[in-house]
Amino acid sequence: MKVHRGMWTVLLIGVCLAASPAISQERPAEELEAAPTAQLVVTAKVNRSRPVPTVQQKDVEVLLKGRPAKIFDWVPLQGQNAGVQLVFLIDDSVRSYFSLQISSLRKFILALPPSTEVAVAYMDNGRAQMAQKLTSDHALAAKSLRVPNGIVGISGSPYFVLSDLAKHWTTQVSQTKTPRRVVFMVTNGEDPYYRSSDLQNPYVAAAIADSQKAGLLVYSIYFRDQGFGGSNSIGTLYGQSYLLMVATGTGAELYTQEMSSPVSFDPFLKQFKTSLEHQYLLVIDANGSGLQQVKVKSKKPGLKLVAATYVNVGAKR
Repeated sequence: MKVHRGMWTVLLIGVCLAASPAISQERPAEELEAAPTAQLVVTAKVNRSRPVPTVQQKDVEVLLKGRPAKIFDWVPLQGQNAGVQLVFLIDDSVRSYFSLQISSLRKFILALPPSTEVAVAYMDNGRAQMAQKLTSDHALAAKSLRVPNGIVGISGSPYFVLSDLAKHWTTQVSQTKTPRRVVFMVTNGEDPYYRSSDLQNPYVAAAIADSQKAGLLVYSIYFRDQGFGGSNSIGTLYGQSYLLMVATGTGAELYTQEMSSPVSFDPFLKQFKTSLEHQYLLVIDANGSGLQQVKVKSKKPGLKLVAATYVNVGAKR
Protein backbone atom coordinates (compact mmCIF):
# COMPACT_ATOMS: atom_id res chain seq x y z
CA MET A 1 0.00 0.00 0.00
CA LYS A 2 1.25 3.42 -0.82
CA VAL A 3 0.39 6.97 -1.68
CA HIS A 4 -0.44 7.52 -5.36
CA ARG A 5 3.03 7.40 -6.98
CA GLY A 6 4.97 5.80 -9.80
CA MET A 7 3.31 5.22 -13.14
CA TRP A 8 -0.13 6.35 -11.96
CA THR A 9 1.31 9.58 -10.56
CA VAL A 10 2.86 10.38 -13.95
CA LEU A 11 -0.49 9.78 -15.67
CA LEU A 12 -2.53 11.77 -13.20
CA ILE A 13 -0.22 14.71 -12.56
CA GLY A 14 -0.49 15.56 -16.24
CA VAL A 15 -4.16 16.44 -15.81
CA CYS A 16 -3.71 18.90 -12.93
CA LEU A 17 -1.20 21.48 -14.09
CA ALA A 18 -3.35 24.20 -12.55
CA ALA A 19 -5.79 23.93 -9.67
CA SER A 20 -6.50 26.46 -6.76
CA PRO A 21 -7.31 28.71 -3.60
CA ALA A 22 -0.68 32.90 9.71
CA ILE A 23 1.15 33.95 13.20
CA SER A 24 4.32 33.87 15.26
CA GLN A 25 4.91 31.40 18.08
CA GLU A 26 4.18 34.19 20.54
CA ARG A 27 0.83 35.17 18.99
CA PRO A 28 -2.34 33.11 18.50
CA ALA A 29 -3.97 33.04 15.07
CA GLU A 30 -6.82 35.39 16.01
CA GLU A 31 -4.45 38.36 16.40
CA LEU A 32 -3.68 38.42 12.68
CA GLU A 33 -7.30 38.37 11.54
CA ALA A 34 -7.33 42.09 10.69
CA ALA A 35 -3.89 42.27 9.05
CA PRO A 36 -3.71 43.18 5.31
CA THR A 37 -2.30 39.78 4.44
CA ALA A 38 -3.09 36.41 2.91
CA GLN A 39 -2.63 33.19 4.81
CA LEU A 40 -2.49 29.51 3.95
CA VAL A 41 -1.51 26.21 5.53
CA VAL A 42 1.73 24.60 4.35
CA THR A 43 2.71 20.95 4.89
CA ALA A 44 6.34 19.86 5.18
CA LYS A 45 7.20 16.61 3.40
CA VAL A 46 10.32 14.45 3.08
CA ASN A 47 11.14 10.95 1.93
CA ARG A 48 9.18 8.54 4.12
CA SER A 49 12.37 6.90 5.37
CA ARG A 50 13.49 10.12 7.05
CA PRO A 51 12.01 12.19 9.88
CA VAL A 52 10.41 15.51 8.94
CA PRO A 53 12.64 18.35 10.20
CA THR A 54 11.48 21.58 11.78
CA VAL A 55 11.14 24.22 9.07
CA GLN A 56 12.27 27.77 9.74
CA GLN A 57 10.97 30.87 7.97
CA LYS A 58 14.39 31.35 6.36
CA ASP A 59 13.88 28.01 4.58
CA VAL A 60 10.78 29.27 2.77
CA GLU A 61 10.29 31.22 -0.46
CA VAL A 62 6.88 32.37 -1.71
CA LEU A 63 5.76 33.56 -5.13
CA LEU A 64 2.43 35.37 -5.44
CA LYS A 65 1.25 35.81 -9.03
CA GLY A 66 4.78 34.84 -10.09
CA ARG A 67 6.52 37.48 -7.99
CA PRO A 68 8.39 37.12 -4.68
CA ALA A 69 6.12 37.83 -1.70
CA LYS A 70 7.15 39.11 1.70
CA ILE A 71 6.60 36.62 4.52
CA PHE A 72 5.05 38.22 7.61
CA ASP A 73 4.80 35.09 9.74
CA TRP A 74 5.58 31.37 9.72
CA VAL A 75 4.27 29.34 12.63
CA PRO A 76 4.22 25.64 13.51
CA LEU A 77 0.59 24.61 13.99
CA GLN A 78 1.24 23.16 17.40
CA GLY A 79 0.48 24.11 20.98
CA GLN A 80 -1.94 27.04 21.17
CA ASN A 81 -2.07 27.12 17.36
CA ALA A 82 -2.78 23.40 16.89
CA GLY A 83 -6.52 23.77 16.35
CA VAL A 84 -8.05 21.74 13.50
CA GLN A 85 -11.58 21.45 12.17
CA LEU A 86 -11.72 18.04 10.50
CA VAL A 87 -14.70 16.74 8.52
CA PHE A 88 -14.88 13.14 7.35
CA LEU A 89 -16.98 13.31 4.17
CA ILE A 90 -18.13 9.84 3.08
CA ASP A 91 -19.80 8.89 -0.19
CA ASP A 92 -23.08 7.23 0.82
CA SER A 93 -22.95 5.00 -2.26
CA VAL A 94 -19.60 3.31 -1.54
CA ARG A 95 -19.62 -0.46 -1.47
CA SER A 96 -20.69 -2.33 1.64
CA TYR A 97 -17.20 -3.60 2.48
CA PHE A 98 -16.44 -0.05 3.60
CA SER A 99 -17.84 -1.34 6.89
CA LEU A 100 -14.49 -3.11 7.40
CA GLN A 101 -12.81 0.31 7.62
CA ILE A 102 -15.11 1.84 10.23
CA SER A 103 -13.13 0.46 13.16
CA SER A 104 -9.93 2.06 11.78
CA LEU A 105 -11.66 5.42 11.36
CA ARG A 106 -13.10 5.25 14.85
CA LYS A 107 -9.73 4.40 16.34
CA PHE A 108 -8.16 7.30 14.46
CA ILE A 109 -10.81 9.77 15.66
CA LEU A 110 -10.56 8.64 19.28
CA ALA A 111 -6.77 9.14 19.22
CA LEU A 112 -6.95 12.73 17.93
CA PRO A 113 -5.71 15.49 20.28
CA PRO A 114 -8.24 17.62 22.20
CA SER A 115 -7.46 20.61 19.94
CA THR A 116 -9.13 18.80 17.01
CA GLU A 117 -12.84 19.23 16.36
CA VAL A 118 -14.33 16.39 14.31
CA ALA A 119 -17.47 16.10 12.18
CA VAL A 120 -18.86 13.24 10.10
CA ALA A 121 -20.93 13.90 6.96
CA TYR A 122 -22.35 11.77 4.15
CA MET A 123 -22.74 12.70 0.49
CA ASP A 124 -26.48 12.77 -0.17
CA ASN A 125 -27.95 14.08 -3.44
CA GLY A 126 -25.26 16.71 -3.88
CA ARG A 127 -25.35 17.90 -0.27
CA ALA A 128 -23.17 17.26 2.76
CA GLN A 129 -25.57 15.75 5.29
CA MET A 130 -24.12 16.01 8.79
CA ALA A 131 -24.32 12.85 10.87
CA GLN A 132 -22.41 14.77 13.53
CA LYS A 133 -21.47 18.44 13.44
CA LEU A 134 -18.04 19.53 14.61
CA THR A 135 -17.44 18.51 18.18
CA SER A 136 -14.55 18.14 20.62
CA ASP A 137 -16.29 15.00 21.90
CA HIS A 138 -14.36 12.50 19.80
CA ALA A 139 -16.34 9.56 21.13
CA LEU A 140 -19.55 11.20 19.90
CA ALA A 141 -18.04 11.79 16.46
CA ALA A 142 -16.72 8.23 16.23
CA LYS A 143 -20.12 6.83 17.19
CA SER A 144 -21.78 8.68 14.28
CA LEU A 145 -19.87 6.63 11.69
CA ARG A 146 -22.17 4.09 10.01
CA VAL A 147 -22.34 1.70 7.08
CA PRO A 148 -23.20 3.71 3.92
CA ASN A 149 -26.56 3.14 2.26
CA GLY A 150 -24.88 1.79 -0.86
CA ILE A 151 -27.64 3.01 -3.19
CA VAL A 152 -26.45 3.73 -6.73
CA GLY A 153 -26.26 7.47 -7.35
CA ILE A 154 -27.43 8.55 -3.88
CA SER A 155 -24.44 10.81 -3.40
CA GLY A 156 -24.85 12.78 -6.63
CA SER A 157 -21.60 14.40 -7.72
CA PRO A 158 -18.93 14.42 -4.99
CA TYR A 159 -17.91 17.83 -6.30
CA PHE A 160 -21.38 19.29 -5.77
CA VAL A 161 -21.11 18.00 -2.21
CA LEU A 162 -17.64 19.46 -1.64
CA SER A 163 -18.76 22.85 -2.96
CA ASP A 164 -21.81 22.69 -0.69
CA LEU A 165 -19.63 21.94 2.33
CA ALA A 166 -17.16 24.72 1.48
CA LYS A 167 -19.83 27.36 0.94
CA HIS A 168 -21.71 26.54 4.13
CA TRP A 169 -18.80 25.72 6.43
CA THR A 170 -19.69 28.28 9.10
CA THR A 171 -23.40 27.43 9.06
CA GLN A 172 -23.35 23.65 8.56
CA VAL A 173 -20.18 22.95 10.48
CA SER A 174 -18.96 25.54 12.98
CA GLN A 175 -18.20 29.23 13.44
CA THR A 176 -15.16 28.53 15.60
CA LYS A 177 -12.04 30.36 14.46
CA THR A 178 -9.11 28.10 13.61
CA PRO A 179 -6.23 28.32 11.13
CA ARG A 180 -6.98 24.86 9.72
CA ARG A 181 -10.04 23.46 7.98
CA VAL A 182 -9.51 19.93 6.72
CA VAL A 183 -11.74 17.55 4.75
CA PHE A 184 -11.08 13.81 4.45
CA MET A 185 -13.20 12.37 1.63
CA VAL A 186 -13.97 8.70 0.98
CA THR A 187 -15.24 8.36 -2.61
CA ASN A 188 -14.43 6.99 -6.06
CA GLY A 189 -14.26 10.54 -7.37
CA GLU A 190 -16.35 9.88 -10.48
CA ASP A 191 -18.82 12.53 -11.58
CA PRO A 192 -22.08 11.27 -13.16
CA TYR A 193 -22.92 14.83 -14.25
CA TYR A 194 -19.89 15.22 -16.52
CA ARG A 195 -19.32 12.37 -18.94
CA SER A 196 -17.13 14.10 -21.50
CA SER A 197 -13.94 12.39 -22.64
CA ASP A 198 -11.80 15.35 -21.51
CA LEU A 199 -10.83 16.31 -17.98
CA GLN A 200 -12.10 19.90 -18.08
CA ASN A 201 -14.86 19.19 -15.59
CA PRO A 202 -16.41 22.53 -14.54
CA TYR A 203 -17.81 21.00 -11.33
CA VAL A 204 -14.36 19.84 -10.23
CA ALA A 205 -12.96 23.30 -11.03
CA ALA A 206 -15.76 24.93 -9.02
CA ALA A 207 -15.20 22.59 -6.07
CA ILE A 208 -11.49 23.44 -6.05
CA ALA A 209 -12.17 27.18 -6.18
CA ASP A 210 -14.85 26.97 -3.47
CA SER A 211 -12.48 24.97 -1.26
CA GLN A 212 -9.69 27.50 -1.79
CA LYS A 213 -12.01 30.37 -0.91
CA ALA A 214 -12.99 28.59 2.32
CA GLY A 215 -9.38 27.65 3.09
CA LEU A 216 -10.01 23.88 2.99
CA LEU A 217 -7.35 21.21 2.64
CA VAL A 218 -9.12 18.32 0.89
CA TYR A 219 -7.60 14.87 1.38
CA SER A 220 -9.16 11.79 -0.23
CA ILE A 221 -9.06 8.01 -0.15
CA TYR A 222 -10.21 6.38 -3.38
CA PHE A 223 -12.97 3.83 -2.67
CA ARG A 224 -15.28 2.20 -5.21
CA ASP A 225 -19.02 2.75 -5.16
CA GLN A 226 -22.06 0.81 -6.36
CA GLY A 227 -22.36 2.41 -9.77
CA PHE A 228 -21.18 4.95 -12.35
CA GLY A 229 -18.14 3.03 -13.52
CA GLY A 230 -17.69 0.51 -10.73
CA SER A 231 -14.51 -1.39 -11.54
CA ASN A 232 -14.17 0.12 -15.03
CA SER A 233 -10.52 1.14 -15.44
CA ILE A 234 -11.30 4.29 -17.47
CA GLY A 235 -13.86 5.42 -14.90
CA THR A 236 -11.35 4.76 -12.13
CA LEU A 237 -8.69 6.79 -13.91
CA TYR A 238 -11.06 9.73 -14.35
CA GLY A 239 -12.20 9.55 -10.73
CA GLN A 240 -8.66 9.39 -9.38
CA SER A 241 -7.55 12.16 -11.72
CA TYR A 242 -10.29 14.46 -10.42
CA LEU A 243 -9.46 13.65 -6.81
CA LEU A 244 -5.78 14.32 -7.46
CA MET A 245 -6.68 17.69 -8.99
CA VAL A 246 -8.65 18.61 -5.86
CA ALA A 247 -5.86 17.46 -3.54
CA THR A 248 -3.17 19.31 -5.53
CA GLY A 249 -5.26 22.47 -5.75
CA THR A 250 -5.93 22.63 -2.02
CA GLY A 251 -2.50 21.59 -0.73
CA ALA A 252 -3.55 18.11 0.37
CA GLU A 253 -3.04 14.52 -0.79
CA LEU A 254 -4.77 11.64 -2.54
CA TYR A 255 -4.37 8.14 -1.09
CA THR A 256 -4.93 5.09 -3.28
CA GLN A 257 -4.03 1.44 -3.62
CA GLU A 258 -3.44 1.64 -7.36
CA MET A 259 -6.79 0.95 -9.09
CA SER A 260 -8.56 -0.75 -6.17
CA SER A 261 -10.22 0.13 -2.90
CA PRO A 262 -7.72 -0.13 -0.02
CA VAL A 263 -7.65 -3.35 1.96
CA SER A 264 -6.96 -1.23 5.05
CA PHE A 265 -7.16 2.49 5.77
CA ASP A 266 -4.56 2.22 8.56
CA PRO A 267 -1.37 3.06 6.60
CA PHE A 268 -3.09 6.00 4.89
CA LEU A 269 -4.47 7.36 8.15
CA LYS A 270 -0.95 7.16 9.58
CA GLN A 271 0.36 9.25 6.67
CA PHE A 272 -2.53 11.68 7.09
CA LYS A 273 -1.70 12.06 10.78
CA THR A 274 1.94 12.77 9.93
CA SER A 275 0.86 15.51 7.54
CA LEU A 276 -1.31 17.18 10.20
CA GLU A 277 1.62 17.08 12.63
CA HIS A 278 3.98 18.91 10.26
CA GLN A 279 1.93 21.86 9.10
CA TYR A 280 2.61 25.59 9.33
CA LEU A 281 0.56 28.72 8.95
CA LEU A 282 2.13 31.06 6.40
CA VAL A 283 1.22 34.75 6.35
CA ILE A 284 2.30 36.83 3.36
CA ASP A 285 1.98 40.38 2.16
CA ALA A 286 -0.75 40.56 -0.49
CA ASN A 287 -2.73 43.27 -2.23
CA GLY A 288 -6.15 43.14 -3.82
CA SER A 289 -8.75 40.49 -3.15
CA GLY A 290 -9.97 37.11 -4.37
CA LEU A 291 -8.06 34.03 -5.50
CA GLN A 292 -4.44 34.68 -6.49
CA GLN A 293 -1.92 32.14 -7.71
CA VAL A 294 0.67 31.19 -5.10
CA LYS A 295 3.69 28.90 -4.99
CA VAL A 296 5.56 27.95 -1.84
CA LYS A 297 9.12 26.67 -2.29
CA SER A 298 11.68 25.13 0.03
CA LYS A 299 15.25 26.38 0.11
CA LYS A 300 16.27 23.26 2.01
CA PRO A 301 17.50 20.24 -0.01
CA GLY A 302 15.31 17.18 0.37
CA LEU A 303 12.42 19.15 1.86
CA LYS A 304 9.15 19.67 -0.02
CA LEU A 305 6.57 22.25 0.99
CA VAL A 306 2.99 21.53 -0.10
CA ALA A 307 0.33 24.25 -0.25
CA ALA A 308 -2.74 25.26 -2.23
CA THR A 309 -2.11 26.61 -5.72
CA TYR A 310 -4.31 29.67 -5.09
CA VAL A 311 -4.82 31.70 -1.94
CA ASN A 312 -7.90 33.76 -1.11
CA VAL A 313 -6.54 37.27 -0.57
CA GLY A 314 -8.54 39.49 1.74
CA ALA A 315 -10.69 36.63 3.04
CA LYS A 316 -12.28 37.13 6.46
CA ARG A 317 -13.01 34.00 8.46
